[in-house]
Amino acid sequence: MATADIENPTPDQRQAEFPPTRQGHAPYDDLEVDEVGAEVILYLRHQVIELQSHIRQLEAELTTHHASQTMRLARYREEYYEATWIELEFVDDEE
Repeated sequence: MATADIENPTPDQRQAEFPPTRQGHAPYDDLEVDEVGAEVILYLRHQVIELQSHIRQLEAELTTHHASQTMRLARYREEYYEATWIELEFVDDEE
């Protein structure tokens, strides 16, 4: 749902968000909030959903970055140890 849709939901959109639970009653009536309050609740709910989605995306990116960094570190350690052994072999050969 676009931002404009969230800020100005149509009655159908409100109906989809808060379907009637009793004869013509919507849950925001049970919460004793007026229509403007219900719109604010819907807007904030959509914001929370979008932010949760963004957090999941960032967590996935962080996990990927961490795995990549771990692989690079392992490769550099391997190269370092190999270079150390080569250096030790040259030192032993010179003696």
